[in-house]
Amino acid sequence: MNDNEIDLLPDAPAAAGEVLRFRGQVEESEIRAALKAAGVFRRVRVPGAAGGVAIALLGVLSLADGDPVGLPFVVGGAVYGAAFCLLAPRRITSRGLKAAQAQGERECVVDDGGITVGCPGGEPVRMPWERLKRFHETPEIFAVVGRTGWKTCFFILPKRLMPAPGQAELVGALLDSRLRRA
Repeated sequence: MNDNEIDLLPDAPAAAGEVLRFRGQVEESEIRAALKAAGVFRRVRVPGAAGGVAIALLGVLSLADGDPVGLPFVVGGAVYGAAFCLLAPRRITSRGLKAAQAQGERECVVDDGGITVGCPGGEPVRMPWERLKRFHETPEIFAVVGRTGWKTCFFILPKRLMPAPGQAELVGALLDSRLRRA
């Protein structure tokens, strides 16, 4: 163990196939980068913009008929679309950060079988590679996305918690061999 409470395993036992074990908490910038890389913000903004356009279209149709009541719909649609597109990503990020802080420090293990994440006093969650679909890489994080039934699971692996030389490259190579890079 070092001062970051990161357990570096350069000589991991071959039987366990463990590549990386680390403990820490994700930061707001890492959550934002992961959500952005996975396209969550884009998928949220599209319905918001479509709703704004639909509301504004009602107003435009009313104005075309000569009814002055349509102007509030046009203004309201523009305000709705702009507010939704600007505020929804911030709300999603802040909720993700609150959830991460409420769970406290997490321990993550990346190995040949999949990814395991556990919280102190909680049951660890194990996701085998078969359920994980793709990953995104940014300079700060690896964002791994998978599905369990109807739910989408999302793992953020911060590179700052992988300080050993070559540790991030090792995890990247493992993700490349198991998942589709998006």
